[in-house]
Amino acid sequence: MKKLIYIPVAAGVLAFGGIVLANTEAPAANPTSTSGTVTNEVQASSATEKMLSFEEVSAKALELADGRITDIELDKDDRRPHYEVDIDFDGYEYDFEFDAYTGEVLKQKREKDRDDDSKQMKEAASSAGTSSAASNSTSQTASSSEELIGSEKAVEAALAVVSGTVESLELEKDDGVSYYEIEIKDGRAEHDVEVNAKDGSILKVDSDTDDDDDDWD
Repeated sequence: MKKLIYIPVAAGVLAFGGIVLANTEAPAANPTSTSGTVTNEVQASSATEKMLSFEEVSAKALELADGRITDIELDKDDRRPHYEVDIDFDGYEYDFEFDAYTGEVLKQKREKDRDDDSKQMKEAASSAGTSSAASNSTSQTASSSEELIGSEKAVEAALAVVSGTVESLELEKDDGVSYYEIEIKDGRAEHDVEVNAKDGSILKVDSDTDDDDDDWD
């Protein structure tokens, strides 16, 4: 009789132990599932993040320094893409870096424009002399300070002849002629457009594709 009583009790203990073990191991699967869900949500959020356009970044830069944009470029070489923007304003050169997705200012620097200092010294020197010399100096100063079109109008003129997304813009001067050099990409095609900084006319367009090259002046 003792054996008959002992065996069922032992079996009951084993069965109970099995239940305890089963209950202990079951929750282990939940953390893995939760972690996978969180990771997927983060990846989905990153994938839907939209990069700011050239125009949006230009507007943000001009809010900080309301001058003339001389250079703007999208840098994708770093871990996170960013825009580099240079602006001439009130005798200073401003350098900004903006996060290409959020528009956050990552870096900013201001330094005295040496070209502006040299121009002011020449104007001061030319103003000292006879009334005739002063008249000539005034005429030259008016000519040298002639206003140029802004980067927005230059981009508008460039996009009127080619289509795509603006990748970079730079204000150049060659043989006394100021112009904007604008790089535009459209799928597999790349366009380099030169726009006269005085009147917005197109000076040159270079188009490169995987199939052929097309240049016109």
